Amino acid sequence: MFIEKIRHVITEKCAFLIFFMTSLATIVRPLLIQQDVLFTYVGIVNSVAMGSVFFYLKYTTPKSWHPLLFVNVGILVLAPITFVSGGINSQFAYLFPIIPIFIALVSNAKYTWLTGLTVITVVIGLFLSVGVFPDYTFENVPQAKTKSRAVWLCLAVLMATKLGVEFNRIYGALGDQISKQAETDLLTGLNNRRSVMSFVQTAIDQAKQENSAMSVMMIDLDHFKTINDSHGHLAGDLCLKQVAQLIKQNVRNNSDLAGRFGGEEFIVVIKDIDKQTAHDIANNIRLSIEQASINLNNNLKLKVTATIGICVLKGEQLSSVEHCVDLADKALYQGKKEGRNRIVMS
Repeated sequence: MFIEKIRHVITEKCAFLIFFMTSLATIVRPLLIQQDVLFTYVGIVNSVAMGSVFFYLKYTTPKSWHPLLFVNVGILVLAPITFVSGGINSQFAYLFPIIPIFIALVSNAKYTWLTGLTVITVVIGLFLSVGVFPDYTFENVPQAKTKSRAVWLCLAVLMATKLGVEFNRIYGALGDQISKQAETDLLTGLNNRRSVMSFVQTAIDQAKQENSAMSVMMIDLDHFKTINDSHGHLAGDLCLKQVAQLIKQNVRNNSDLAGRFGGEEFIVVIKDIDKQTAHDIANNIRLSIEQASINLNNNLKLKVTATIGICVLKGEQLSSVEHCVDLADKALYQGKKEGRNRIVMS
């Protein structure tokens, strides 16, 4: 998700830049040099096309195919003006190697290679069109130079495609790592609070749409401060790590989520569930923590317990993320008051 947002922003920014440059060139170029009026007409059409793409990307929900839409429209915009301004000898032809690099930034290796091959096909078409379409620049370029430019332009596109694919591979790997780190609690390996809250919002939206129930569980270790005070914070960290794994093992499936909310407090979010099933899962978590022996580095074993507050809401009862968490939190503290090591439903 993190990487997809970056790709959409890059696509939107590039669309605006091309729209701005095309519009500016259409207005300023006739003031600086004499040119056929056809270029002005083509510039106006191109400005409208790129402006439409930009505003579409800006005001619609991001989709994975949006970069390809932008590139295809860009090629359709670039090709006509290149054909009528000398084909392979046109100054616009040297924009083609940029296209595969852009696709590499916002898409995958497969689409980068497809785009590169498409651009090479267009370049070959430009070369073959020399003498077929009228050249409104009226420049006389030797055939040998035209052939040389076509070969080098194809090589440039091929090299740009290869570099783009390699960059995409490195960029994707680093992006996945950054995204995972941004969503993961470094101590326990569970999802962190920010990513859990985002997941809760998604679960709420889905439950409202499907009129189904969802559950939020707040889990707090009992007397955890005593462990830190008696055995040190490293022992407390070991305890949190092992408890986190116990919680994770009892989460129902991949569609549900377990995370660390803060300190010794954990949170579990479960979709499409009834109260009894939620209670059973919470009890499995409570029992697994109670029955486990927490191993410390000095071979000392600790026994810990946990209190769990549960909120189960359905459809229109789901008002906000904060409301769900607050209800589960109040149930948790009610369990603390009642003696700990227990489950309380809100």
